[in-house]
Amino acid sequence: MIVNPTEVRQLIRFATMRTGNAICDEDLTQEACMRALDAFRRAGHVQYPRAFLIKVVGDTVRDHWRRRRPAENIDSVQERFVCFTPDFENEIDRDRQTELLHAAMALLDPPKRRVLELFYMQDLSVTEIAAKQQRTRSAVKMDLLRARQKLAQLMGVPRK
Repeated sequence: MIVNPTEVRQLIRFATMRTGNAICDEDLTQEACMRALDAFRRAGHVQYPRAFLIKVVGDTVRDHWRRRRPAENIDSVQERFVCFTPDFENEIDRDRQTELLHAAMALLDPPKRRVLELFYMQDLSVTEIAAKQQRTRSAVKMDLLRARQKLAQLMGVPRK
């Protein structure tokens, strides 16, 4: 079993969210990775590796908080020493989704694109769009529904 540090970091973050403080995440990630490697090596074959990893990470976080001295005051730690979990994967995914959205918008018929732009980009209500286009509210709602469906189809989003 290969221990994925990104997965361990996510599990650490999940476990430390209960404590309300991410100040020790990086140290805990390193310690949990080392413990996981050692545990997998000792266990040999593991039938459910993810569950095993979650257990090791949870134990690591629990042990950390048990070992912590009660006199240690986290509030006194300077903010520059506080560690934040990098969000690179989410940023890359958001950028990719944005590019895909813009490409799909360019493929839409102009009327569909216009109603989406008015509603989402100009933040107009259905009533305001209906008044601006001199149409009924139900016609605008139907156009919005069809435009969203077409956009989802162009983006490859599966239907519910």
